[in-house]
Amino acid sequence: MEKLEKLITRYWFFIILIFFIPAVWALFVKGYFGASDDLHVAWLYELDRAIKLGQIPPRFVPDLSFGFGYPLFNFVFPLPFYIGEIFHLLGLTLVDSVKAVLFVSIPISGIFMYLLLREFTKSRFAFVGAMLYIYAPYRAVDIYVRGAIGEALSFIFLPLVILAIVKLKSSKHWKWAGLGAISVASLVLSHNIAAYMFFPFVIVFFFLQFFSTAAWKAFFLRLFLMFFLGFLISIYFWLPALLESSLLKYDTVFNFFDHFPTVRQLVTPYWGYGGSVPGPGDGMSFFLGGANLLVFVTAGLLLIFKWKVINRQNKLLMIWVISALATAIFLMNYRSTFVWNNLPLLPYFQFPWRFLILVTFFIPLLVVIFEKFKYEKALLLLIMAFIIFPTWTFFRPEDFLGREDGYYLNRYIPIPSASSEYLKTQEEYLRLPKATEIRPDKNFPLLFPENGIRRVDKINDLKVAFEFVSDKGELINLNKYYFPGWQARIDGKSVEIFAGKPFGQVSIFVPAGSHKAEVYFQETSFRKFLNFASLGAFLVSLMMLLI
Repeated sequence: MEKLEKLITRYWFFIILIFFIPAVWALFVKGYFGASDDLHVAWLYELDRAIKLGQIPPRFVPDLSFGFGYPLFNFVFPLPFYIGEIFHLLGLTLVDSVKAVLFVSIPISGIFMYLLLREFTKSRFAFVGAMLYIYAPYRAVDIYVRGAIGEALSFIFLPLVILAIVKLKSSKHWKWAGLGAISVASLVLSHNIAAYMFFPFVIVFFFLQFFSTAAWKAFFLRLFLMFFLGFLISIYFWLPALLESSLLKYDTVFNFFDHFPTVRQLVTPYWGYGGSVPGPGDGMSFFLGGANLLVFVTAGLLLIFKWKVINRQNKLLMIWVISALATAIFLMNYRSTFVWNNLPLLPYFQFPWRFLILVTFFIPLLVVIFEKFKYEKALLLLIMAFIIFPTWTFFRPEDFLGREDGYYLNRYIPIPSASSEYLKTQEEYLRLPKATEIRPDKNFPLLFPENGIRRVDKINDLKVAFEFVSDKGELINLNKYYFPGWQARIDGKSVEIFAGKPFGQVSIFVPAGSHKAEVYFQETSFRKFLNFASLGAFLVSLMMLLI
């Protein structure tokens, strides 16, 4: 075992890079597969369009909803699409850029889990924990069944946030506060639901560490700075998303009550590529994994019989892990309905089985107590066998459909006109603006009605100028949803702009006579202030990380 320990300690990085290959080999097959969230390919196209229209950061995309656009990235986690855009600008197709984001989420998350576990245990146990983290069945569900690009990316930052806290406790170097701040912000920007789910447990972890250190003042100061900068880096996204959500209708596509997994589903090795449906007949798998169940049961027995010989640091970690696992499993059970009905924003999770994110993160942490097991070699070999053998079943798509960019643009982008595929695809996943009485069902002219309009100059897809000549005033509509940021000028002077009926479209009143008008989208002053605050906090964190 000592030779194995030295080998892993010296070459752990390369060993992880070798062992993660079976999890991602299917991503190298040409084209995209039949993931349920394949619309992310179209959303990446829309982000690319918004950036090229000069929106930095992008918020309002021009083409969705029959060309009425949508403030998509004011509410949808943007970081996976930022990373995807980098790959796209480097020359990858939209499909390959999305797959590249899914790809990087696997090895980097394993590396950070290994580094976190090394703070508590030996290399061989940390390596097994990293493999558990990479090969949990829910990771395969996220990538090959759901195509959940945000959740997949969030697995990178869960261990990194905790690693930064551990390092802040033991190190006086401020770089960990900078790295932690960027990690906190990245988690929020990767998947806001995962962040909201995780941060209460981070607070508990902080207090467990806080009361176990003598240098509590310095630890508190560094940790406060880490979270302050982290939330400030991401404030340009989360604060407008929180405040401006009131401008949209309060509804969710799915009722959380229909999506509680049963205990049997968590422990049964079922695998499928269908969806989540009311009742226990789901087509997708909620299986925790044979290796994860083995670790969970073995760790539970060791905690009972070996508690006295576990060191204080690992005892605190185990208290945190077990309480977190118990909470996550409870919130996936229908008996927690009263919590879902009363905890703010929780129904927006839509699927209680999302708490598998936390279960997937916390179970690998249990390996830190395995060095107290007399037959650790046999146990580690058994766990690795349970990890490796099911890999080929889980980490592959149902079908290699080979679909390229054109398929998804035809299916989800109704510009210049809606395809038959788009007409079959409802956009109920987009919450409508409050002023919208009915959802658009066809493509409309850029400006309507056209009475009195003499000339239209489409400067870009979020800016139009026109001339109006009439002996009476007219209410002119632009085929875009109204959202704060839309501006209008008539003869160079700002005029009132409002949401028209029945679609909640951009509307202005043009008085009688001859006039030149323009309508365009730009950041509000409030959002500009937040953008600069976020940029400043990021630069400060980066400087702390580098010095």
